[in-house]
Amino acid sequence: MITRWLPLYLRSRRITIAAPVSLAAIAAVMIFWAVWSDSPHVHPSLATLTLLFALAPLIPTLAGHDDELEATAAMPWPPRRVMHLVATGTLVALGLLGAGLAGIHFGTAGQIARNSIGLAGLIGLGVATLGTIHAAVVPIIWTGWQAIAGGPGGQAWQQSLLWLTQPADSVAAAITATALAIAGATAYAKRAGPPRPVSENAMGH
Repeated sequence: MITRWLPLYLRSRRITIAAPVSLAAIAAVMIFWAVWSDSPHVHPSLATLTLLFALAPLIPTLAGHDDELEATAAMPWPPRRVMHLVATGTLVALGLLGAGLAGIHFGTAGQIARNSIGLAGLIGLGVATLGTIHAAVVPIIWTGWQAIAGGPGGQAWQQSLLWLTQPADSVAAAITATALAIAGATAYAKRAGPPRPVSENAMGH
């Protein structure tokens, strides 16, 4: 059953196009960093922005062409949505970790895993409440602010607000990322957000 459903799902959600674009964004930053810097470690601010660059192309895949059809179809959508959101964060995390094989490091494995899943959760929360068009607003603002003003250390509340720039052993950052992942997965699974307008559905076709 899944072998028949999965290819159709990937094509209908345009994942076969979005995934290569996402990985290409990581590759572009890798090339830029290799040319611009002699250090194998990407600057934390750029690493934080790269995560957003890689996730952005995948945001439209979190909604289908017809929300009403999904709402009425006799399929277990909630677990599929959760798997889709987790796979989104996992794909980006693997892309960033894979860059290490080429000698470009976007952070430690713990940082990359935490940030990828946490930011994917934030995006899922945005899709569920604002729709795919506006889902990136909060992630862009929060990520951009952290890239500019963020840094490791500080009190627990500071580490929580600047969680993307914290070391892997930051408890506050881990709690924040976990909370975002759970909230995002739960909200996205229920799809409580506004349906896509008819004009957008038509453009999708």
